[in-house]
Amino acid sequence: MQNKLRIAFIAGAGVIAAACASDMTTSPAASRAALAALAAPPISFSQIRTSFVGRSNETDGFVPGVASSGGDNDGDHQQGEDGPGWGGLMGGGLSEAWNGGIGFGPGLGRGPFDDFDDSNTCTFSTPRVVCAPVIHDGLTVTRSFSFLDATGAVQPAFDAAKTNTVNVKNSVTGTVTHHSTATSTVSSSSDFTVVGLASGSPQRTVNGTSTGTETTTGTKDGVGFTVVRTADDVTTGLVIPIQNGRPTYPTAGTVARSMKATVTPAGSAASTSSRSEVITYNGTTTATVVITQDGVIKTCTKPLPHGRLTCA
Repeated sequence: MQNKLRIAFIAGAGVIAAACASDMTTSPAASRAALAALAAPPISFSQIRTSFVGRSNETDGFVPGVASSGGDNDGDHQQGEDGPGWGGLMGGGLSEAWNGGIGFGPGLGRGPFDDFDDSNTCTFSTPRVVCAPVIHDGLTVTRSFSFLDATGAVQPAFDAAKTNTVNVKNSVTGTVTHHSTATSTVSSSSDFTVVGLASGSPQRTVNGTSTGTETTTGTKDGVGFTVVRTADDVTTGLVIPIQNGRPTYPTAGTVARSMKATVTPAGSAASTSSRSEVITYNGTTTATVVITQDGVIKTCTKPLPHGRLTCA
């Protein structure tokens, strides 16, 4: 898939793990767990197109009180005592395609948003190429493509020289068990359109959405819990100039990302935390990021392609 996501379990800081594990029934511990759950997207986001970053394998999944060695996307994600900090982005960080960290040209691939796998498991059924469902890490993944040339004519397969517009739709559903006592049921999907893929195009323009829900139940230190996490993003008018031989960052467009997590210990009240991030590209080497976390708003800047946020 386009993103090799690296999902953290909860806040990397040991103090959070200790607090949640010691007494999940207390309101402060549950509140911290809800905030920390914003650190990474749902498990299934490794199988869709999304600006979130993480990883997905059989041991992934959010469990209150389980710390993670995790990882970020070259400094774009920061994990503090209370979850994603003001120095970084939620959901594992910002994917390289949105950062400007993917190059064009020979030896570098065809640049960002160019992963169009219409293998022999896919068949052309006008006007789309539809692929047979596959099972990945216990999840059912479906995908389909639409290929158009520069005149808007439908194509039965991707043509590296002539295909100019591609629409990709992915969906993921299923249930996975992790950490012995936790079970997560997930549902996610994405719908992205990329224009400007034909040979000689000066830029790519990207529009799309992704959304997902993950519901996890289990026990931790004898305490039952339910965690519901939702995440989504909307990419609007993302413009990426094409310059062979090196990466180029987006020069226009916005990405609106949001996450919400609700942690409910058995027999106790639920705690909820939410966060949104609106990233605006303005043609400079610095993007503007407006963050709203549980009602607190901050305006930040982010260096491109990589670097930590600086917030006012």
